[in-house]
Amino acid sequence: HIHTGYSFDASGKVDDIIESAKQCKLDFITINDHFSLDAKKEISKKQYNGIYVLAGYETNDAQKNNHYLIFNTNRVLPTSLSAQEYVKIVAGDNGYGFIAHPIEKRRTKKIRAYEWDAWDAIEFDGIEIWNFLSEWTDSLILPFNFIFKILFPNSAIKKPYKEILKKWDEFNLKGFKKSAIGSSDAHGKTYKLGPLSITFLPHKKLLKAIQTHIWLRQELNNNNYYIQILKALKNGNSFIVNVNRGYPNNFYCYIYSENTKNFALPGEEISLSEKKLYLSVQLPQDCLIKIIFNGKVVHSELTTEISFPITKPGFYRIEVYKGHYGWIYSNPMYVN
Repeated sequence: HIHTGYSFDASGKVDDIIESAKQCKLDFITINDHFSLDAKKEISKKQYNGIYVLAGYETNDAQKNNHYLIFNTNRVLPTSLSAQEYVKIVAGDNGYGFIAHPIEKRRTKKIRAYEWDAWDAIEFDGIEIWNFLSEWTDSLILPFNFIFKILFPNSAIKKPYKEILKKWDEFNLKGFKKSAIGSSDAHGKTYKLGPLSITFLPHKKLLKAIQTHIWLRQELNNNNYYIQILKALKNGNSFIVNVNRGYPNNFYCYIYSENTKNFALPGEEISLSEKKLYLSVQLPQDCLIKIIFNGKVVHSELTTEISFPITKPGFYRIEVYKGHYGWIYSNPMYVN
């Protein structure tokens, strides 16, 4: 979830942003400019080595609420549509849609919140549970801490809001199987004063914070990577991580059967009939690991490795904390 100069409130050339992403050692990025597919048109004319670039766009309703990230489309829908309408249209067109920053908590009345209230529009694919720019903006107490937050933006990033996690769990508890993503929402707005210019929250800084990492059972195909990555994001074959708290080297979580040796990664299913099921979590260092079953914490332990017995059907996911700070959030693994 990145913006370029094609967005009215952002700056930065597509090529420059892609180069910043490569310097951050990212494998893929998504571009979602407001009501614009110009970045997609530009990207289609070029070949980028060492990184996969997916472009869609971001829409919202007439009240500027209900922001929605849309992919796999060649048309920009009008702002006169309600969220219920554009969510249904995207699904009907075989597009992919993710709710953006659904809950915001502004501490200053000088900046409005942009929230999601169309929860009856159930055809979406996933929810952005962690958004850097949203949480950073929520931390502002103008004018007192603005300079500090500009100089030290990562100080604002704690963990996803519990209200968003609860809403996400509620959908999965109802059997809808909705995935989660995490994003930078980088805008990198540049302001100029004569020969001087300053960029607030530059792309390169935000791209090294909240990320979505995907797990694939097959290598990416250069001719079909766009759909491969989108399917992984839709299915929840992924986890969200704040790499400012550490890169998740050697992190794994899956449910496996000692009996059949089969295993399910996040976003996948496994059956109790395979017997002797365990949820395995491995980390590079001691952290607080929480196992969430059907939306409730069923186990919490400070360790580097867990093998938790699975005896009930439902969905399981994990949260990893370093002190009071969230680090890793997996998508659900489903036991039937």
